[in-house]
Amino acid sequence: MIVWHDTGGQGTPKWHKIREGLWTGYTAIRLLTGKLLLPASEWDGNDATRRGHALEVAAMREYERKFHVKVQHPDFVTNTVYKNAGFSPDGIDRSWLLECKALAEMRHKGLISDKMSLKELEGIIASKIPIAIKAQIFFGMIITGKRKARLLAFNPDIVDEEQLIVVEIGYDRLIGDNIRRKLRLDMKNRQLLS
Repeated sequence: MIVWHDTGGQGTPKWHKIREGLWTGYTAIRLLTGKLLLPASEWDGNDATRRGHALEVAAMREYERKFHVKVQHPDFVTNTVYKNAGFSPDGIDRSWLLECKALAEMRHKGLISDKMSLKELEGIIASKIPIAIKAQIFFGMIITGKRKARLLAFNPDIVDEEQLIVVEIGYDRLIGDNIRRKLRLDMKNRQLLS
C-alpha cells in the first residue's frame, strides 16, 4: 500500500525524522551501485541545491500552465512492500511522477537541439540524463507505484529557447528490478541484524 505522509513540508524536522534510516531518492544511486546507506547528516545543501529547490515552485507552476493541470505535492511517500524506503516526490500529476531539476545552462541546452523537435529527440534526451537522476526517478516510481515519470528540466535564465523541457520517462524494468532486488536484500539483512 502506498502511504502519503504530511510532514509540514520537505526539510522540516518531522520530514527529516521520518526519513531516518530509509533509502530515499537522494540515496537511490548508492543502493543501485551496492554502497551502504550512510547515516543522515546535517548537510543543508549548497548553492546549486538551494537554487534548485527555490526554482522548483516556478517549474511546477510552468508545468501546470503548460499541461492545464493541478499538481499534487506530497511531502513524503512510503510503500508497505518496502518498509526500508521512502520518497519525496517533487510532484504527482495523476499517473505521472514528476521530478524537477534546475540544470545549468549548458546542461539544459545539451538536452535539446534546435535542428529537431523535442518529440523526435525523446530517446536521445533520455540517454543524456545522468544515471544518478535516472536512479532517483526509477526509485520514486517504485515507491509511489507510478509506472511513468516526467523529468522537468527548468532554467529561467534561458533566453529565446524553452525554459521548461519535459522529458517523458517510461519504466525501465532492468533498473527497476535491480532496485527492487536490492531493497528486498537490504530488508532481509536488517531482519537478520535485529
